[in-house]
Amino acid sequence: MKFRSVFDIIGPIMVGPSSSHTAGAARIGLFTRNLFNRSPKNIEVTLYGSFKDTYRGHGTDIAIIGGLLGCDTFDKGIRTSLEDAKNQGINFKFIESEITPIHPNTAKIELEGDGEFLEVSGKSIGGGKMVIFEIQGFDVEISADFPTIFVFFDMTDENKEKLEDTVLNFRQILKSYKFSSSIIEGRNLLSIEMEYYKEEIVECLLSLGFVSHIKYSPKI
Repeated sequence: MKFRSVFDIIGPIMVGPSSSHTAGAARIGLFTRNLFNRSPKNIEVTLYGSFKDTYRGHGTDIAIIGGLLGCDTFDKGIRTSLEDAKNQGINFKFIESEITPIHPNTAKIELEGDGEFLEVSGKSIGGGKMVIFEIQGFDVEISADFPTIFVFFDMTDENKEKLEDTVLNFRQILKSYKFSSSIIEGRNLLSIEMEYYKEEIVECLLSLGFVSHIKYSPKI
């Protein structure tokens, strides 16, 4: 992940104290909430490395829960997020993992609500930036700097080729796309980052009979 300007290093407008432990953590939470597309009933957050060691003092806990409640990095609601979640009847817990992470500032978020479940893992890389590296067991690399859609489909070589052909019809708005396989045989994911969201591409992808469902996260 490359920083494009000095503002990427300084970090975004944010509720402090730390761009990596607070702002980056809030963005991981907000991305997860957007992808879940509903208010969670139960939240389990596993913290690794530096996140695990300093999350109370640096506000990582309130930042992640704030993001999961829909707060952006600058939203003062982050400060009261734990109380707000309790008042909304949302159950949450933090788990301190002793496993050595791939990055010091790493969190895994598991959400449940309305019969739906979502698991997302992300790392905060400094300057308020973060990278989502796993969704539902699929390896991804998402910055959330662009609108992103996630296409879940039945894996065959023919299906993969049809999907790629469909996506490339919209190459003028593509920033990146990546195929990811699962440990469950036959499951596959295509993640697509776009310059801007275009409903037509979703309609085209859903018209393919082997696409099971699509999730969407806006730019954050």
